Amino acid sequence: MIFWIVVAGLLVLALLILLVPILRQPAPEQDSERQKQNIQIAREKKVQLGSQLAEAEISQAEYDALLLDLETSLALDLERDETSTVQQPGKWVVWLILVLLPVASTALYFKLGEYRVIENPQLVESRVVQQADIRNLSVEELLKKVKQRLREQPDDAEGWFILGRTLLSMQQIDEAVTAFQRTYDLVGEEPGVMFTLADALAIQNEGSMAGEPEKLVSKGLQISPLDPTGLWLAGLAAEQNKQYQLAHANWAKMLPLIADDVDSSNEVKRLLGILEKRDPSIEPISLPEIAVASASISLSVDLDVSLLGKTTPEDTVFVYAKAMQGPPMPLAVKRLRVADLPANVTLSDADAMINTMKLSTFDQVIVGARVSKSGNPIAQPGDLFVEMESVDSKNPPEGLTLIIDRVK
Repeated sequence: MIFWIVVAGLLVLALLILLVPILRQPAPEQDSERQKQNIQIAREKKVQLGSQLAEAEISQAEYDALLLDLETSLALDLERDETSTVQQPGKWVVWLILVLLPVASTALYFKLGEYRVIENPQLVESRVVQQADIRNLSVEELLKKVKQRLREQPDDAEGWFILGRTLLSMQQIDEAVTAFQRTYDLVGEEPGVMFTLADALAIQNEGSMAGEPEKLVSKGLQISPLDPTGLWLAGLAAEQNKQYQLAHANWAKMLPLIADDVDSSNEVKRLLGILEKRDPSIEPISLPEIAVASASISLSVDLDVSLLGKTTPEDTVFVYAKAMQGPPMPLAVKRLRVADLPANVTLSDADAMINTMKLSTFDQVIVGARVSKSGNPIAQPGDLFVEMESVDSKNPPEGLTLIIDRVK
């Protein structure tokens, strides 16, 4: 009941603000009376000027000039009064505002507001509980929600890719292949997606690279010839075809690119040795010096004070970088909480979701930050976010700052 009293009071206040200026405008009768007064004053001044001319107090030229000024001034006054009278709104405007404002504002509230919360506060509590439940979901339960979201938004390439990676980790290979294929259909010939799909198809085919996986890898390497995953899969395909020299060449190119990964480097060196034993014609080669580019972006992240009321300290914050032109999935990601803000963050190749797509792979990137109410890495309506485009990944600006100030 108190709520509706407050609403009624605010409506009355709004009506007063709108109607008082209209009601205070002078009536047409007042305007007519003012015109008569102006004409009478002008007549008296004209008589006075005639007397001054007759008594030789002013010359004929001065009389003519003063009379012209008097007539011009009167004409301007009468024109201004007529314009004011024409612009006055009729009484119908008052009735229109009296009816339209309460009806429109009430209808808008019932359309966009949540009036049921007034008598059922537990609705708010249930929503809070639902959000908390999402954070406590198992991987299987979360997968169901992600699939439901993708049914509603089937063109979300990033969502399909994340779904595929999750399914692959759960050994649900067939479904993972379907998700990666959908991503490929949406983003086109993006090497990282092509190599991931090829890898999943090979797993589905009991490790065989023959057919579609090999074709995808070949296309991907034409676009990105020094991609570590692509070189690995190409070497694997050549090794299965007993093209040991080609496999050796691909893996040799790959080795400098993974120099920072000791375990992987040692494994590739071991495989190179096996190939050299299988084919004595392969001469051990000195590995080419390949300059491995690296990239990192340092930035500070904070939340606009106007949005503090829309968050809780435990809400998840994703700080990310993604390609300006290329796949929609992030090249680097870090996860924080609202309670951690403001925070200084460095995104680098070490934060890549997959080795085939790193910051150093793209010159121009988008950096952003997003508060996820559900903790879901896939963006959803109601999330708070900010993004900055055209950031040079190799030479990013100093003092880069992101203020989360928008609602998705």
